Amino acid sequence: MPGTLVTKATSFGALTDHFSILTIVHGAGTLANILKLVDSSATPRAQSRADAADANEDVAASAFYGNSAEEIEEISSTFALVADELDLSDLVIGELTAGILAESIEVKTSNGAWPQITIAGHKGLETIVAPTGFLNTFVLPAITIKGTKQAQVLGFTVTTGRLTGSSASFKCTMAEQGDGVGEPAAHGVSGATGEVTADFVDISGAPAWAIAAVLADSAAAAKFMGEVTQVPGETEPQANWHTASGKIEFICPRNAAA
Repeated sequence: MPGTLVTKATSFGALTDHFSILTIVHGAGTLANILKLVDSSATPRAQSRADAADANEDVAASAFYGNSAEEIEEISSTFALVADELDLSDLVIGELTAGILAESIEVKTSNGAWPQITIAGHKGLETIVAPTGFLNTFVLPAITIKGTKQAQVLGFTVTTGRLTGSSASFKCTMAEQGDGVGEPAAHGVSGATGEVTADFVDISGAPAWAIAAVLADSAAAAKFMGEVTQVPGETEPQANWHTASGKIEFICPRNAAA
């Protein structure tokens, strides 16, 4: 006897674009045409605890602070790039809108999956006051990723070896000022940096790479000041192909006010 089809609950597959990435204009449409939201989360930020001890050094009283109103949430959204191309400079990190801060973006590519883009940060913050002449967002390099199921070069070129995986990550730092009872009174954002890593397999010579112009130190306004901080170094397993990985680190400049 055939089973009964159960109707999906409203919570089945219910995802949220916490950072409104899918509404960014792209080509003749928006990023919703090439990105698919595959995961999301929103968790109230945990509070801190202060204890008072008695004469025996036992806890006599406790108080919690830091998010008593439960307004601040840690949020993340993950997207898969399934078509066309995406220029990472179309995205930014920092304060996207009042109360919403994108603190990190991580892009991963591999030979076994479509590129995955994870954005994480906070919402429910105070409006951030920008430094004079600047914004509270930071420039990302013009690295293009394709909506295809393969490892991709991200800000570097490969001279020998075969690429098996790569990632590009960007982060900035949130500062918080508490009031007299430890509740958030002000927020700030600064110090954006980036990192690119790559994994290789050695087939016809030790893997080697070079930093691309998009990340090279230049006199351009968007000066990324990139440097290879770890050249590919081999891992040599028994009776198997040698593998290697390398890393590039760079500074992301702050956007100037219009």
